[in-house]
Amino acid sequence: MAVNTGFYAWLKQGLQRGWLWLFAASFLAIASLAIGFGWPAKPILVGVVHSQTGTMASAEGGVLQMTLAAINLLNEQGGVLGRPVKAVVMDGASDGERFAQAVDELIVDHGVVAIFGGWTSASRRAMLPVIEQHKGLLIYPVQYEGLEESQRIIYTGTTPNQQLNIAITWMLEHFGSRVLLVGSDNIFPRVENSIAQLVLKRLGAQVCGEYYIKSGSSKVDGLAKMVNECRPDFIINTVNGSDNLALMQLLRQDEAKIPVMSLSMDEQQLQQLIVALGERVAREHYVATSYLSALETQENLEFKAQVANATNHQLDVRYISAAMKSAWDGVFLWAQAVNAASELSAEQVVHAIEGMSYASATGPVTVDPFNRHLWQPVFIGKAQANGQFALEWQSTSLVEPEPWPLVLPKHAWQRVVQSWYDFWGQQWQAP
Repeated sequence: MAVNTGFYAWLKQGLQRGWLWLFAASFLAIASLAIGFGWPAKPILVGVVHSQTGTMASAEGGVLQMTLAAINLLNEQGGVLGRPVKAVVMDGASDGERFAQAVDELIVDHGVVAIFGGWTSASRRAMLPVIEQHKGLLIYPVQYEGLEESQRIIYTGTTPNQQLNIAITWMLEHFGSRVLLVGSDNIFPRVENSIAQLVLKRLGAQVCGEYYIKSGSSKVDGLAKMVNECRPDFIINTVNGSDNLALMQLLRQDEAKIPVMSLSMDEQQLQQLIVALGERVAREHYVATSYLSALETQENLEFKAQVANATNHQLDVRYISAAMKSAWDGVFLWAQAVNAASELSAEQVVHAIEGMSYASATGPVTVDPFNRHLWQPVFIGKAQANGQFALEWQSTSLVEPEPWPLVLPKHAWQRVVQSWYDFWGQQWQAP
């Protein structure tokens, strides 16, 4: 084998004369100074995608703010694996296709290792194939209709059995058995109401009508007539975003007081509705949820104080919603799983997070080891004129997540979902 005699001669000369030792010592000194002066480690990039424009901006703005605050606090606590976390933020623009495009850009162009975001099921289902194609990871913070499981998604919101079923049972006990279903015309309300129909029938109740509002249209033509003809004992409301303004304006005109159970409403949106329409919005208005900002527990008081400090008191902690709290939990659950896995790959993070517990504002919650949804408590709250929901009922223990409602087999639910996707021309909401 040929030997590069020139290099070895140079190396021998350098060692004999001492200047090579000096060079090596200087290099080590500079490296030590870099460490000593705290030259920043390369940041870990994560994606955050929420609607900052369009009909869902009013709902998702607080969740976006909460996610970024959690990331900032995480960095103040030392980051992840000794590295800072940097958020790359994109606007989903209340459009499923834009959410999918944003996810593609975040993973391919920016190289993010995880994505936090989404609200509507139309946006989540649009993101899912892109996430799976690129072997990414999505942490999704909102209650949803179930009928989905992906090893690439951690679901920190509630499933139907943790929200809808409990809401129906409680409303039937308090108000009667004649029910009107009102929702946005996209996959969450359509599927949620299919489940509601079956649950209500089993409980001996009657659905006297269904009414849907095209997302972003705020058109409620014909709803007043349906309400008058139906004369419901209560309404199940699955309308998303700013379309709730038109709905509540109609339902709370004059002295109408039909009880409303809202499944996609929170403190932030309630406050906005009260500002726009007055205190009448709070009349007999209820929510079923995994969190209420008005909870007077020690865990929640400490959580709100932490959020206030993390946001420099720019966020009013009286109106933290369940989705905002779930978004916060999602950031710290992900960080906890990354540190446990000692690496950033989605596969290892998901493996580490399965079965993991986290000390949340409602007490310990646990990620189900099989379906990656949260075991968590459930609360029913009644709207107040101050924009909060007062506690009316709570579960006595954590409620197990069941993404596939037991009233039908899994393959039947898959056909229900596919039929709506096909009916809407291969998209997840009415065109």
